Amino acid sequence: MTELEFQTLYRDTAAAVRARCRAVCGNHADADEALQETFLRAWRARDRFDGRHPLAWLMTIARNTSLDIIRRRRPWRDDPLVWLKIPAPEKASAGAAVDVNRMLEDIDAEDAAMLRLRHAEDWRIHEIAEHFDTSQRTVRRRLAAAESRARTLLQAGGAA
Repeated sequence: MTELEFQTLYRDTAAAVRARCRAVCGNHADADEALQETFLRAWRARDRFDGRHPLAWLMTIARNTSLDIIRRRRPWRDDPLVWLKIPAPEKASAGAAVDVNRMLEDIDAEDAAMLRLRHAEDWRIHEIAEHFDTSQRTVRRRLAAAESRARTLLQAGGAA
C-alpha cells in the first residue's frame, strides 16, 4: 500500500473509525488517541494487509487499540473509590450532593462507579460494560441492584 493509497484510506474511513473508538472508549479524548494509534498501527502493518475489506481491518485494529487504552486507564484496579473522588457535575444543591455521597458510601465501590458513569456521566450500558470488561447483562443487573439499594437508603433516611 502506497502512502497515497493510505491517505485515501484515512480520508474515507477516519470518521467511521473514530466513531468506533468513541463507542469503545466512552469519551472523545481517548477516542482521538485511539484513532491516531489505530492508523499508526495500520501504517506499520500495511505490508501484511491483503487489500480486502479495509474498513473491517481498521475496525478490528480500532477496537483492539481502544481496549488497550481502557486497560491502561483502569484506575479502580488500585483504588476502586477513584470514580467517587471525581467531582460530579453541578446538577443539584450542595445538600443533595452530600446526601448522595453518604448514600454512595453504603454501596459497593464498583457499583457506585457504574451508577456515576451511567447517571452523572451519561455513559451507555455497552460503554460501561466494555469499560469494566463485563457483559451488558451484568451491568444492567448491577445497576438495578445499586439503584434499588440507593432508593432504599434515601427512603429510609440513611443518606440524610
